[in-house]
Amino acid sequence: MRKYIMIRLLLLFVPGLMIGCTTRSATTIIGSAATVNDNAVVKEQKGNERKVVILSLDGFRADYLDKARTPNLDSIASVGVSGRLRPSFPTLTFPNHYSMVTGLYPNHHGLVANSFFDKKLGRYSIGDRQSVERGDFYHGEPIWATAGRQGIRSASFFWVGSEAAIGGKRPDYWMQYNSKISPLTRIDSVIHWLSMPQETAPGIILWYIEEPDYTGHTYSPDSRQAIEKVEQMDKVVGEMLARLRKLPNRDQIDFLIVSDHGMATYTPEQSINLAQWLDEKDFEYIVDGVPAILYPLPGKVDKVMKQLEQVPHVKVYRKADIPDRLHYGSNPRIGEIVLIPDIGTYIYFSTNPTFVTGGAHGYDNAHPEMLALFAAFGPDFPNAHRIEQPIPNITIYPLLCRLLGITPAPHDAKEQDVERILQP
Repeated sequence: MRKYIMIRLLLLFVPGLMIGCTTRSATTIIGSAATVNDNAVVKEQKGNERKVVILSLDGFRADYLDKARTPNLDSIASVGVSGRLRPSFPTLTFPNHYSMVTGLYPNHHGLVANSFFDKKLGRYSIGDRQSVERGDFYHGEPIWATAGRQGIRSASFFWVGSEAAIGGKRPDYWMQYNSKISPLTRIDSVIHWLSMPQETAPGIILWYIEEPDYTGHTYSPDSRQAIEKVEQMDKVVGEMLARLRKLPNRDQIDFLIVSDHGMATYTPEQSINLAQWLDEKDFEYIVDGVPAILYPLPGKVDKVMKQLEQVPHVKVYRKADIPDRLHYGSNPRIGEIVLIPDIGTYIYFSTNPTFVTGGAHGYDNAHPEMLALFAAFGPDFPNAHRIEQPIPNITIYPLLCRLLGITPAPHDAKEQDVERILQP
């Protein structure tokens, strides 16, 4: 019997807790829940005492800064670098977090969507812990592996890929994802890592908060709730900055704040149910959402393409015909047909869909709604440096390598984009 799997696009995780909430103490998190690699206690740390910290606020659209009160993020512009990141396509959470730490487009690092199918390895989905922790789904060399090869420890609090042994390597300190751990507890752990003795301390720390993405999905980025969540995340940043200022090594810390993508509002009026246009018997796998990725059965591609010609608000591509500027379409994990909806359109495949207004991403990365937050300050960054043109987010990997003083692995980024950040 033919195996059929519908891979549903998941709205990311569950809501993050408010900054005032607490769960376990930082000591408990670090001492018990955090996993320490076997070599973490014996590997000699590289002599450089500089530290690099990078925080990702998921789904923080670049122009949220213009819509909300964000005094802490705004203050970074006067003492450091500010700008916007252009996410890689598709503008989804897992592909873009991994692009930022490898310098590779999703087409090259293998996370071609939040959910996809690999003919050898099977199904990958952000909601499936077994696949998320399987290292052979991930290609390229993440920053923690690059740093480790060159004598620098690393720590990760929920960064995509850090739970898998990629090429046999994880960060020296890492956490299994748990959305119930509050932002304050995450800050406690980051400060602890920054306060450790040099011989055991990580030189690079990556951490992640799942907001304002969840709220943007639920209520739309144009909602009052999304703006309130943005302001709450600014308070989280303010707490982190206050804690940083108290550290004796504060002048040796470069601190970056990024996001993986923006967010756009979609409406019921423009939403598309592919079940009204296609027969699921023609497919082996279907990933609906934004974008939609279709895996037709052998011999069915032409039929499906013809059926999709009349679908409104959607651009339909054979994978080989996807525009070159998107750097997407040659990876074998990508289905033979990719549907990129217009902004404001969401794609379902359901016999009984529920059409609502909400927020989505995954769209063409040329849309301004997809642009993401970027801010940085520290001893290696110029003061009051505003970068007007969006920065490709694959630039983050060689930038981190430059800050750490290490040699990057092969990547897709351009050194001149690193210079745009570091040179006023």
